[in-house]
Amino acid sequence: MTGRLKVGVIGLGFFGSRHARVFHDHPASELIAVADVDAARVAETVRATGAKGLADYRALLALPGLQAVSICLPDRLHEEAAIAAAQAGMAILLEKPLAHTAEAARRIVAAVEQSGGCLMIGHILRFDTRYVQVFNAASPENLGQPIHLRAKRNATRSVAQRLGASSSILFYMGVHDVDAMQWIGRSKITKVYAQKREALGAGNEDALYAVINFENGAIGSLDYSWAWPDGLMNGFRSAFEIVGTRSAAALDVSDQGLSFVTDAGTIGGDTHLWPEINGRIAGGLADEIGHFVTATLAGTPYRQHYREAFDAIPVLDALAESARSGQPVPVLR
Repeated sequence: MTGRLKVGVIGLGFFGSRHARVFHDHPASELIAVADVDAARVAETVRATGAKGLADYRALLALPGLQAVSICLPDRLHEEAAIAAAQAGMAILLEKPLAHTAEAARRIVAAVEQSGGCLMIGHILRFDTRYVQVFNAASPENLGQPIHLRAKRNATRSVAQRLGASSSILFYMGVHDVDAMQWIGRSKITKVYAQKREALGAGNEDALYAVINFENGAIGSLDYSWAWPDGLMNGFRSAFEIVGTRSAAALDVSDQGLSFVTDAGTIGGDTHLWPEINGRIAGGLADEIGHFVTATLAGTPYRQHYREAFDAIPVLDALAESARSGQPVPVLR
């Protein structure tokens, strides 16, 4: 492709509104249009970016000259929109997870491959400088043979209440760490044993813990919760570690090294994911979207192939089944 990439954004929730801003600000992309069923969200984005505002994403896909779309809908709405975008010949940036089940993910992949199009999944940790450094440190020549991995991702109960039954802790948050574990550990997860707790009535799991097995013999654990009170610093806590026969690597991003203190209390700030710096969104999200723009224009491969991104979805299905049944469940791909 030549010139600026002509892009549309489908879905203007928390992530979609940020995608629209980044595309609008990027020198190599042109935000043509946005679509959402919420007229107020559309109007706000139109005022901020000057893009065309639509209620129906199918009307967006029909716009002449449009080359790419960013799909930021709830995960259970990914399948229909992604297949329609693939059939329209669009390059697609699809916010994680790829889909809400492995079967839906397979249908999206099939549509993309049938159309000969491009698909990138928005796994932001692939662009987080901290996780990338852990990945580099965990190379086989440095780490040796992986022994165990651990991932933690906790958030506040208002997030769970906002999403309700439209998503789950696994697909909204858990996909990050399942993808990171398989990426950093250089091995696929083969079996899981999970337990969950539901006490707050949000319509989804309050917490889910799991023991997991890897193809290379390593073992691991997952610690997910969005039961924390809303006063939790930064609104989330996450950590990751990998220990091998030669070395180990770990990170803890509960405190991003930034805090603001008043008589009312202490709050944190975002320094890595999508901080607003000098009026522009920066951090991992901007790097992710910038990579999508430049790679699509150049016709070069995306940093993560969508089939590697797909590998997280059967693991999430297995975790959900194990938490329901109380039994270990193999991962079926």
